[in-house]
Amino acid sequence: MTSATTTPTDDALAQPSLAAAFLARVSADPHRVALRMFGSDDVLTLAEWSTHSCAVAGGLHELGVQRGDRVALLLTTRMEFHVVDLGVLLLGAIPFSLYVSSPASQLAEIVDNAQPRVLVCEAALASKARELAAQFSCIQRVVVVEDGAEQDAELSLSALEARCPVDFDITPFVTAIGRDDVCTLIYTSGTTGAPKGVQCRHGAMLDGLRSMRERFPTADDDRAICYLPMAHIADRIFSHYAAFVYGCEVTCLADPLQMSAALRQIRPTRYFAVPRFYEKLLAGLRRHVVEAADSRALRGAWDARVARVRAEQAGAPLPPGDDAADRETLRPVVEMTGLDQARFLVVATAPSTLEVLEEITALGLPINEFFGASEMIIATANPPERVKLGTAGTPLPGVQLLLAGDGEILVGGSTIMPGYFRDPARTAEVLDPDGWFHTGDIGTLDADGYLRIVDRKKSLIINSSGKNMSPANIEQAIKTGEPLISQVFAFGDRKPYNVALIVLDRDGLATAAKAHQLDHLDLATLSRHPTIRDVIAAAVERGNGRLARVEQIKRYEVLDHDWLPGGVELTPTAKLKRREITNKYTDIIEGLYV
Repeated sequence: MTSATTTPTDDALAQPSLAAAFLARVSADPHRVALRMFGSDDVLTLAEWSTHSCAVAGGLHELGVQRGDRVALLLTTRMEFHVVDLGVLLLGAIPFSLYVSSPASQLAEIVDNAQPRVLVCEAALASKARELAAQFSCIQRVVVVEDGAEQDAELSLSALEARCPVDFDITPFVTAIGRDDVCTLIYTSGTTGAPKGVQCRHGAMLDGLRSMRERFPTADDDRAICYLPMAHIADRIFSHYAAFVYGCEVTCLADPLQMSAALRQIRPTRYFAVPRFYEKLLAGLRRHVVEAADSRALRGAWDARVARVRAEQAGAPLPPGDDAADRETLRPVVEMTGLDQARFLVVATAPSTLEVLEEITALGLPINEFFGASEMIIATANPPERVKLGTAGTPLPGVQLLLAGDGEILVGGSTIMPGYFRDPARTAEVLDPDGWFHTGDIGTLDADGYLRIVDRKKSLIINSSGKNMSPANIEQAIKTGEPLISQVFAFGDRKPYNVALIVLDRDGLATAAKAHQLDHLDLATLSRHPTIRDVIAAAVERGNGRLARVEQIKRYEVLDHDWLPGGVELTPTAKLKRREITNKYTDIIEGLYV
């Protein structure tokens, strides 16, 4: 029972493990709706979720899975993920996710490191799971979620649950789990070398959730959307663990292309996205404003709000005007986003441009830039009452922050990983004897202790004159505000000037092609079309205007194909694989210096 002075979330956060936190939450509010599936009527209350997950735990125990064993999940975004992952947690075993877009050859490196005893997949991915099971004897059983899709010696999820003994008691298994036990492995995307398995501890996750709640209070009506791969730490924190610790109602979205419809239907109060999402959101809103019947009024109100935001950020006198009227004028635009009820709006994983942050803030959306990584969970965030746009804020409660002599950001505290799984050599590269995690990011701290991220330490461009530059800053400057551009790769290491590869955005290209009656042309042809080239040239010129002369892009090449997450050029979370890009496009890059 929850006391008069504590809430169910307080009680959950006071537990020694995520598994115990979930059971405490179920006990306090069993009939609360916890999980939904977008586009269907499928719903699970906390009690129903608990029933299924406890049955999964019992079934896995019958298969021989014990405390500390690993269970691999090869699943897209669906409710069954939450059921299975939690079932593994309740048993004291370690669930971890595999990127569904990765080929079996890449997943093999992870399986070889993790040595899972069971692999859970869905029918569409069963062939990949079977290939891994055939290659690794550690995988003793494959579980296929759907009934009727399993082959001999495999189990369906319902059959796994049916194996749970009638008298199975999950309590002693949960009681045995401590704060220092590992709750999941997060395999890094592998921008350099083979993926590394970050060991995330139960206590670290609970501390991270507690510190975020201290800065961003939760509410009984909180709603979130689960849509990112669970192999990435973001959705594990902001949707999966938040569902059974904070009590958030989480809707699973299998197809990210339906995000706009999902946002408008769900109206999430808590939402996380990468910078590219907000860039594309703004591009769509700008098009709407230009085409709207009341375009002049909308543009005037938005411009006035941006001016006000900039004055507030600078501590300058506020410009004249009726701010309440401007907000009311913009209200229909904000409602179009589906984020109009968001109280917790996060951007992270890559740098955001100041212009994007200003325009979103001007709409009245409380966007907040975070700094984190799988190895340290969330380290910094802007205090909501004093956001400094363009910074990643200040350390969360319990987090220690230090800048090394070369500007590298070091982080300490209880949320730091104990090391990479079965990889002491690479653990020693990032964890020093005093427990500081060396992030590999370069940053600066202002007088108020706000952190500004410069770039990855290994990514910095050092030109032939010895000038240090941030490629991420250059890339953002070029693509900001241009919906035709998906990716920019800046290069200039040991060179006299900077060049770039530019990748077109399929959605933005389709809109532009239709507007210019070019929609009968394919991407390769459009990439060479003078109309498209003129737009890109203008974007590069605008971007160069935001940069110092030495940083500017002197020459560039527009590629005739796109880059997909999980491919040669991008990690599954759409981060640039700089070394791979440089190697693959050496001839084009070198040609830009001829």
